[in-house]
Amino acid sequence: MITATTHTGTERALRDRTRVIRQIGPRTLGVLIGIEVLLLAGVFLWALFVLLPPATPLAAPSDLTPVVQAVRDRLGGTVADPLINLAPGTSARASNLRGFSFDGAVYYYYIESAPNFDPLSRGLLTHEQVEVLVRDDSGPRTFVIYRVR
Repeated sequence: MITATTHTGTERALRDRTRVIRQIGPRTLGVLIGIEVLLLAGVFLWALFVLLPPATPLAAPSDLTPVVQAVRDRLGGTVADPLINLAPGTSARASNLRGFSFDGAVYYYYIESAPNFDPLSRGLLTHEQVEVLVRDDSGPRTFVIYRVR
């Protein structure tokens, strides 16, 4: 037969083994969700600044058509582009040495397989500092147009 003492001991044992489950309130849940949103926004902004290129490239290659034509005109002699004597027997076009301005931006170019005096060819700039816009091999001389980032 079960006595009262045994019954009380069983209740106490069950009470000691049972854990109280605490629930979070709506305010705490809101704070936790807010922290999570802030963390996700921080990761997104970090990725945006780290992974995107520092300069936005031109919209499309068709936007470069006037720039390519400007280089062709300079190389062909259609546009006045004086020769600058750098050393005895060595001269370069002013636009190859200093670049040229077109629609508010300064563009540089170099001719492949030829001596060049642009900032990239002279080693004043690295490839990480320039944005290569186009390589044109449609004419008699292949040239590359770039701008400084």
